[in-house]
Amino acid sequence: MSDKKPKLFVHGCYIGTTGFNNHTRDFFREVSKTYQTKIRNFTVSKDWNGLEDEPFNKEEYLTPQDKILLDQQTYFDNERKLKDFPIYPNHLNNFDHNLNIVLAEVNHHYFYQDYKGPKIGYTVWETTRYPDQFFNKLKEYDQIWVPSEWQKQCTIEQGIPEKKIKVVPEAVDSKIFHPNSDVTLPEYDDGRFKFTVFGRWDYRKSTKEIIESFLEEFDKDEPVDLIISIDNPFAKDDFESTEERLKYYNLEDPRLKIKHFPTREEYIKYLQKGHVFLSCARSEGWNLPLIEAMACGTPSIYSNCSAQLEFAKGRGLPVKIKGTTPALGGEYSTYSQSDLSGEFYKPDYEDLKKVMRDSYVNYKKHKKKALEESIEIREKFTWTNMAKIAEKEIDHLMSNIPPNKIEISFENGPKVEVKGSHNKNYKVEFIDSRTDKIIHSSTISNNMWTKCDKSYYIPWVIKINDEIKYKLDLKDQIVKISLESKSIGDTLAWTPQVLEFIKKHQCKVVLSTFHNEWFEGLKEYKDVIFIKPGEGFKAYAHYQIGWFKSENNDWDNSKDHPTPPNTIPLIQAATDILGLSHISKNTGLNFKVKPRPIKGKYICIGPQSTAGLKEWPHQNWRKLAKILHAEGYKIVSLSLSGFKGTNIISKSKLPWEELFNYLHHADMFIGLGSGLSWINWALNKHTVMINNFVPYGYDIPNNLTKIENHKVCNGCWVNKDYVFDPGDWDWCPVFKGTEKQHICQKSITVDQVYNKVLSILNK
Repeated sequence: MSDKKPKLFVHGCYIGTTGFNNHTRDFFREVSKTYQTKIRNFTVSKDWNGLEDEPFNKEEYLTPQDKILLDQQTYFDNERKLKDFPIYPNHLNNFDHNLNIVLAEVNHHYFYQDYKGPKIGYTVWETTRYPDQFFNKLKEYDQIWVPSEWQKQCTIEQGIPEKKIKVVPEAVDSKIFHPNSDVTLPEYDDGRFKFTVFGRWDYRKSTKEIIESFLEEFDKDEPVDLIISIDNPFAKDDFESTEERLKYYNLEDPRLKIKHFPTREEYIKYLQKGHVFLSCARSEGWNLPLIEAMACGTPSIYSNCSAQLEFAKGRGLPVKIKGTTPALGGEYSTYSQSDLSGEFYKPDYEDLKKVMRDSYVNYKKHKKKALEESIEIREKFTWTNMAKIAEKEIDHLMSNIPPNKIEISFENGPKVEVKGSHNKNYKVEFIDSRTDKIIHSSTISNNMWTKCDKSYYIPWVIKINDEIKYKLDLKDQIVKISLESKSIGDTLAWTPQVLEFIKKHQCKVVLSTFHNEWFEGLKEYKDVIFIKPGEGFKAYAHYQIGWFKSENNDWDNSKDHPTPPNTIPLIQAATDILGLSHISKNTGLNFKVKPRPIKGKYICIGPQSTAGLKEWPHQNWRKLAKILHAEGYKIVSLSLSGFKGTNIISKSKLPWEELFNYLHHADMFIGLGSGLSWINWALNKHTVMINNFVPYGYDIPNNLTKIENHKVCNGCWVNKDYVFDPGDWDWCPVFKGTEKQHICQKSITVDQVYNKVLSILNK
């Protein structure tokens, strides 16, 4: 890499009053002295949703330097609906960044997959384990920064390689946080001893336990107070104030002095003037108030665990730990349980009482020690020092990024990604080799990617900078094919087409269906690897077969289908997606034939379906059963929910093999446009199908006799003007809500069906 410094694009919570916000501003104010930097602020707080008009007036702590650094505002609401809008004047028009630093907290990782250049994730986390969703996103970063050796070890134990993890501690602004004996506060003029708690009412921070320990340890006649600033608007409880929470937990006491949302100046004075700072969290990602109190030379109590030991170990007044416990949200927590995993620590609250008593009784000794430790803290943990650590890691990362490498993949469409450190543009064209038509083109630079959204099979040629770089060739490659439909008919119609795909391309296929057991064991599929739906498998290419609608909820979806799927036979939905000729292929089903389940002649019927437009009136089925029974046939209903009637043997919810066996031995099956008809077809048995909503000739596999009535409304299934809604049982786009609803099926008479059945049986 050249000596030219990288340009940083920072993504994080820059605006706000939390410790994390303060750290972000202090850190990048310092880093920006070395690197050109722009910052995209994001927030989950509605308080910031109206900043377009007066972006800076509301927050006086934003310096002129901040206003230069800030570039964009991204907001997402409590339902995690993203709302992006720029509110600052310094947009990225001419800022060609080549490195991203992401201030990554648990809910703040939705934005970053498309950003140009390497990504550094700077994360501050409080438990021993990240939530899986957050952790999986962290794995995508080129480098991960954590503030402590403790968090580094937790991250390694969860599975991130050690070489990717760098410790970049937080710091303290020693110009602000330092001992000051001249501070005056009215609350301290009464001569009473003051413990202070600054943070929020939170389970993780042991707020309730700290207050309980104080009230239990000190008698009411002792001149000791506890100043608490613990408001928490994000708590998962129903209380609006600290007073309400204290009352609910029977913790009201005149020695508790409540301070609501102090200003930054007041906060600093309380740390400087307070006798002892109190903190006893179950875990901390850093604990900014603690290091700030120590910098002020205030004796500080803290739990002897987690990230705060990075600066507090050997200093202050530690409280013993009794072990660990699962990280739960608790009844008064900022976190929901879904946000947590791993473990918290268990502070010894009895020891906390002893430490509090010791700090009170031996205050002068502890104050002297705290003032000495203050010098160490302010000299070592400066923002300048931390920025130097960060700069070292940035320069090392950028100098070790290999030359640009082009990676090509075919995961639901072709994708080209350029990885490397050289700032170069690449014109990428995705071309259909059959027509030489450019389907998609774009220009990208290093550490960017582009993708064509055509997910079905196309014999791709990929040109990069007008030079052919790749031709799709599936021979001897592993291809993953996923059947996205749970429908029986879809599965039986589409799965055999996979064998044609293998034959055409001489490739190996990993296949997922919702009914793998029907095909595994058949000799035709001996070279196919079956996996469960959703199961990962590294493959050269991946194709999905299903009924895919557009964002507008119509069938005209050129992204996933080359042809609208409602205008073609069911089988062709698979052959089109896989680029095959349209042929009907049947490989049978994997089941062991058992003895005949019923003696004598019998006919199976399937009188029930998943949609009203497919059904034939139930009274017609019962009439038909009566007539056929008179011809000497037993009638067996195989409907899932059961179908009863005179002369009808009802068999519902049969195991697959038993159902297959009934159909295998039957003299005939009479059904609807549903899964049972397709099963019968797969068993190479003849089906009489009562099906008038799909026009004749649309989808007629072998061994099928279709019964229709051309004199009434029919064919809505394939009409481009209508989109079938599987959730609407009464769906009927022409006559819904009228006497003619589902007239297509109702118009078919019992005599029609009987005469057709009888003619086939006689043959």
